[in-house]
Amino acid sequence: MEIPYSGTAQRPPILDGSNYAIWKVRMRVYIKSIDEKAWQCVLQGWNPPRKTDGEGDFPLKPETDWNADETAASNMNNKVNAIFTSLDSNMFALVTNCVCAKQAWEKLQMHCEGSNSVRRTKRRILTTQFENLRMEESETIDDYERRLRKIENEAIDLGDAISNKRLVSKVLRSLPKRFQMKICAIHESKDTSILGLDELMSSLRTYELEMKFGKKDKR
Repeated sequence: MEIPYSGTAQRPPILDGSNYAIWKVRMRVYIKSIDEKAWQCVLQGWNPPRKTDGEGDFPLKPETDWNADETAASNMNNKVNAIFTSLDSNMFALVTNCVCAKQAWEKLQMHCEGSNSVRRTKRRILTTQFENLRMEESETIDDYERRLRKIENEAIDLGDAISNKRLVSKVLRSLPKRFQMKICAIHESKDTSILGLDELMSSLRTYELEMKFGKKDKR
């Protein structure tokens, strides 16, 4: 069942360790739906207010002594506690000692995505997958688009988004011969440098249906 991502969402998406790429995107949307400042709290972090005593130490400030700004900042961090409630028991064990949402977010990211060197390796692997991607003869446009979108989403997650122009070019270069007439028609009638991927896939899906029912009509 899909979770509604709006201000009326009742619960956040659940992270079980195997779906981090999707969870990260959905959780960001979910937090922003709570409050735009809540997402800023994830990025900037929050620390409990402290006071200075005569010896230069900085003990925690009692909550009853917090001023309005300190209380507001704490409330915003509490709003982002949805991160903690979005984890299964294994993922939750990783962040039980985190004081603020930023710490939890970064610890989950490190666990699921790895260090910078690991992410660089993942980018190289993803680049190779993208370059080698081809639509199989037995595939439908929907099947092929799912594989393409998976690579696109993983690239976004790794901070290396693939441009629309590259995606469109890839699709047009990687379709089987049965789409050759349609590819030629698109090149003749469209400026593929500004053609949207959604528009292209919709057009190919329509052409695929026409081919399918055209064959049936000839029987």
